[in-house]
Amino acid sequence: MKTFILLILLIFSGIAGAQPVKDLIVKAQALLGEKKFTEAIQVYNRAKQIDSTQYDLYTGRGTAYFELKEYENAFNDFSKAIAVRPDSALAYHYRANLLYTLLYTDEAILDNTKAIERATDDRFLLSCFVNRGSAKEQKRDFHGAYEDFIRAYSYDSSDVAIINNLGTVLDELGRRDEAIAFLKKAISIDSNFVGSYVNIGFQYTHLGRYQEALVYFDKALQLEKDEPLTLNNRGFAKYKMNDLTGALEDINKSLLVFRDNSYAYKNRALVHIAMEKTEEACEDLQMAKTLQFEKQYGPEVNDLIKKYCK
Repeated sequence: MKTFILLILLIFSGIAGAQPVKDLIVKAQALLGEKKFTEAIQVYNRAKQIDSTQYDLYTGRGTAYFELKEYENAFNDFSKAIAVRPDSALAYHYRANLLYTLLYTDEAILDNTKAIERATDDRFLLSCFVNRGSAKEQKRDFHGAYEDFIRAYSYDSSDVAIINNLGTVLDELGRRDEAIAFLKKAISIDSNFVGSYVNIGFQYTHLGRYQEALVYFDKALQLEKDEPLTLNNRGFAKYKMNDLTGALEDINKSLLVFRDNSYAYKNRALVHIAMEKTEEACEDLQMAKTLQFEKQYGPEVNDLIKKYCK
């Protein structure tokens, strides 16, 4: 479970122009804070009719569009904010987060790099390095991701999200002892941080120590009931222990909460294969492929399709 940090800094940066525009943008920002995104957009639109050159208008409205999953509108607004203020690290940060969400990994890395070049605040730089590292990890550039997470760690060695990310990428680099050490450090700092329990469980699964993995997955689920990634990982551990019924139950619960998790479909396909339910397995593998499993995790799904599906 990796962590991506979206730095929410709806900074009111001294809007110039008519007082009505300033008042409207302040009102819209308040609506954003209340998560009234549609209403916020309506107010931003009224401000735009008066003055279409306001940077805060585009960052704010873009944020509202992003929350509503109107991604094309969000992208356009963040791009307009950059055009209005090319030196804005924050606008690049917002657009990078959008691109990362849409799996435009190279573009997300580029925007995070531009945000880093323009940032001056250490906490903001920390966030940008975490986010660029997450994008590199999405691209499976694990060495590059590690370098960025270590840079973030140099700003704050007690941030459990950064420590958790280091544990995740060290696993991908095959450095599992280091990964477990980092993850246990995260737990020593915050015993309620779910991600580290999940990732330790994941490490023990890789090591074939499935009973120990279940202990950590169970602890994570005590802290956050029905968390879909944890359920999926526990289901995989149960599958490896040949508890196929328990595995299927966990993975099905996971998919009820997070329907677009390609990894869960892959795991459920493995369970179905073990149950000799090839048709169901192939349906799950096709869904994993549609959800771009290969782009995020590698060729395993395609290999399984070639082996089991006509």
